[in-house]
Amino acid sequence: MPDSCRRLTVDDLGVLVALEQAAQPIGWTEDALLLELVHDEAVVLGRHVDDVLVAYCVARAIVDERWILNIATHPEHRRRGHADALLKAAAQLALPRSQTPATSLWLEVRASNHGAQALYMRHGFVVVGRRPAYYPALPGGDGEREAAILMRRALATTTTT
Repeated sequence: MPDSCRRLTVDDLGVLVALEQAAQPIGWTEDALLLELVHDEAVVLGRHVDDVLVAYCVARAIVDERWILNIATHPEHRRRGHADALLKAAAQLALPRSQTPATSLWLEVRASNHGAQALYMRHGFVVVGRRPAYYPALPGGDGEREAAILMRRALATTTTT
């Protein structure tokens, strides 16, 4: 049974890098992951099964927005609700951000990744744009760079009087 989402630290870097390499055809580097682990405005959340990291999400606050920069699930653990739980946790983190609460959650996804797009739409994301030739070509593909679909989800905010 998976644990709830928890914040990862620099101590998790080795297993995080291994998961990224298993999950992504063109993965983030160790240095890029380390940067997010130590960045003041970023959080890296992980999901574990039997104490093994099986999925993670990188989110970063930028003024009144929260960006999902990366989300990955080990291929052997896909379609088991891990990304779903991570998205919910990232959205909850976005709500009470110091003096500037997040008003929206943003992400970019490969145009060909229809499964991820469907997941994001189930979480209330809508397509708001397209970035042509944004992603590098996938290994074994046609050699063409791929468009990114830009998606946004509004977050509920509360005001105090």
